[in-house]
Amino acid sequence: MVPLRACAKTLSILAAALGFAIVASLLPENPYQRWQLLHGTIHAGARWTYERSSFDPTPIDVVFLGPSRTRFGVDAPRLASALEARGLPHNVVNFSFLEEGRNINFATARMMFEHKRPKLVILGVIEKPHRFGHEAFKYLADRSSIVDCGFVGNFDYLPNLLYLPFRQMRLFAADLLPGGLGLRRTFDAADYWGTSIDTVLGATAPAPRELTRAATAFKSNLHPPILPSRFADLEFGDERFYVAQIAALARRHGARVAFLFIPYYTGPTTIQELQFYRRYGPMMSAAFLASHAEWFSDWAHLNRGGAHALSDWLVEPVAALLKTAK
Repeated sequence: MVPLRACAKTLSILAAALGFAIVASLLPENPYQRWQLLHGTIHAGARWTYERSSFDPTPIDVVFLGPSRTRFGVDAPRLASALEARGLPHNVVNFSFLEEGRNINFATARMMFEHKRPKLVILGVIEKPHRFGHEAFKYLADRSSIVDCGFVGNFDYLPNLLYLPFRQMRLFAADLLPGGLGLRRTFDAADYWGTSIDTVLGATAPAPRELTRAATAFKSNLHPPILPSRFADLEFGDERFYVAQIAALARRHGARVAFLFIPYYTGPTTIQELQFYRRYGPMMSAAFLASHAEWFSDWAHLNRGGAHALSDWLVEPVAALLKTAK
């Protein structure tokens, strides 16, 4: 009888814990505070992303979503000025995040489309997609996106789901307590970064031999697809599932989708998922950048000169896409 009682107690405790977690996960929140959870980290720009989407009345015509290569490589204000000079819709923002994981781009797009109606969504891609989601997703994504597993093989699902009740308890308390636990409840225009921000790096370019050495080390750690191509939706589930979700969001809101490939220094000019991306929109390949050591800040990221070269090159294809947008 003793083992049965112990088992019953254990099950009761687990049931109580599960019930508490479910209740905690359903606590109300202030979404503005959610997008401040990463303030003080390398993802502190998330707060501006929410403020630009929700509180700034200026439209968004073109939005870039991608990893760090896109964030550092696209000079949104410079591109905006060139589009304005042509008399085209010119409100350009770069909502890319540092590090990889397409789910964070989906979380950003979903939030943005609640408030804005861009004409063009440009997804930054690299030569080979990342296999896992972004670390910021569990902090910033809305509750329903975290609860939805999304696709088979989502290895980030359980860690993200387990964090949800703790996140919601913090947000619930922040919205009730004086001081908001360091998370502001309301928008402060005096602390707003502005309608479009400069996300590019400085002008420094390391010696070509240093860039080559770092790029070679990166290449040696690259792994080709492990599974046959027919299982790409499983191996690269985060990329494939959330790209499709972003494209569906854009379609429902009347926006076009396009892709921008940015290589690393001396990197390949081919794109593993090219045919997949072309299901949803055209590809703009900036492969020409790969041979220009003077345009790189490190082996993976462009410096200011490289960002200016890329942004100037983007004017023509982006202008062409805007002319055919709704």
